[in-house]
Amino acid sequence: MSIILWTASRRWISVALVGALIVFMIVIQREAILSGSRFAYYTRPQSELLLEQGNFWKSFRKDLIDHGLKVQPLTHPEDTALDISFNASDHRARPDLLSMTIPQWEAMRNSHSSFVNKIRAKAYRLPYNANTRGIVTTAGGPYLPVALVSIRMLRETGSTLPVEVFLSTWKEYDPVICGKVLPTLNAQCVILQDIFDHDPATRKAKHSGIDKYQYKIMSILFSSFEDVLFLDSDCFPIHDPESLFRSEPYVSTGLVLWPDFWFPSESPLFFEIAAIRPPPIYQRASTEAGEILYSKRKHELSLLLATYYNYYGPNFFYPLQSQGAPGEGDKETFLWSAAALDETFHTVKKSVHALGYVTQSGDWKGSAMAQFDPIQDFNPASIPNDGDKPTTYPRPFFAHVNFPKLDPGQIFEDSSFGATGPTTDSDGTRRRVWHGNKTDAVEFFGLDLERIVWRVVKDVACEYEGEFVSWNRKKNVCRKAEEYWSAVFGDDIEEEEDKEAEES
Repeated sequence: MSIILWTASRRWISVALVGALIVFMIVIQREAILSGSRFAYYTRPQSELLLEQGNFWKSFRKDLIDHGLKVQPLTHPEDTALDISFNASDHRARPDLLSMTIPQWEAMRNSHSSFVNKIRAKAYRLPYNANTRGIVTTAGGPYLPVALVSIRMLRETGSTLPVEVFLSTWKEYDPVICGKVLPTLNAQCVILQDIFDHDPATRKAKHSGIDKYQYKIMSILFSSFEDVLFLDSDCFPIHDPESLFRSEPYVSTGLVLWPDFWFPSESPLFFEIAAIRPPPIYQRASTEAGEILYSKRKHELSLLLATYYNYYGPNFFYPLQSQGAPGEGDKETFLWSAAALDETFHTVKKSVHALGYVTQSGDWKGSAMAQFDPIQDFNPASIPNDGDKPTTYPRPFFAHVNFPKLDPGQIFEDSSFGATGPTTDSDGTRRRVWHGNKTDAVEFFGLDLERIVWRVVKDVACEYEGEFVSWNRKKNVCRKAEEYWSAVFGDDIEEEEDKEAEES
């Protein structure tokens, strides 16, 4: 009897220990998720996720085609002059510039309605790892060095969030950046071709029908994360973005978007086709989609509709939603897919801020945009005061360096900015590109962001010259970066050395 009791007791002890261990692991995993640890548990092998992504695409692409638009593409309006700066007090009329035949209108309305009904009825399950969050970007070929600079800037904030860099095909794969450098930064390249090739029809056609602006929605759709901060390859956060996932307005809405410079310019026909009540044009600015916060759990349906808008975007929905306005492309598809399905979203109110300088000859040279903290924008009471100097606007949170892009291999010779390039003034002197001096930079950003950016550019240039595929024909990459750094920031270096000497 004593042996039986001892055996039973041992069995119960074992069960209790296993139970306690399970509870402990659940608590640890939950804390990892809530704290934003990059090592929040990986729920399954990458190969298993890839198989699920491929099967999802095979099924979903069939539905995209079955509910496709089998009419002539829309005639794109030209010379629309829609580069009109947004002003909420300007209660102008919505532009109506797009022509459409009755068959086109009927086909688009019927297709839109049938597709929405399909995704509501089919109950798709998006392929991602639950309870994970991370950053997603797209960067093919020559944009990989740009993405590397942005990821290095992300790490300057102290963020450990994982990063997925989406490439269209293996032709864009750089073995040094993807195979060696990014893994050291908790980042990896993901090849969309591996997902698309699960569909025999895509493989046979040797392309997926996806190009340019359409890659953004595909990278969000096929990222492994449940909560996604999408950033263009030339966009990076100024502060650790981890807090954005845990705070309003993201927690309640699951979708946060930032404004562009311009008035929105959707055609009235779009609202008829999508069965949306058109808001006043002065309610919000158009969208600048260089940064997007997405909850795939909360926005499963609207992500599918946004994919539909982008799949048929170039010939139909891009002109419908922009009518030739600046930046026409995917930028409005995210907001309107949520609106069409009556899903929640938040648009940041604080206007985008242009970064640049006035040259010695009096010309404005803009090269980047600053977007602002959505938490402080949503709750102005959270904006801290700087001593006796009250702050009335949220802090800058993202820098989108869109023109020219920060590729260390060509930024110092980029003629698209002008004959002298972005880093040289009209009188031939090297200079800062966003502010005239350190004081102005610190006053705006709260830190000398320009100095940090150019140190990272210099470090990348000198660490990897001669190694990246896109730099194969580049010469003196490191020397050019060091010369610019010394000419523009040399005095700052001397000041820091003097200060350190005094403190010691």
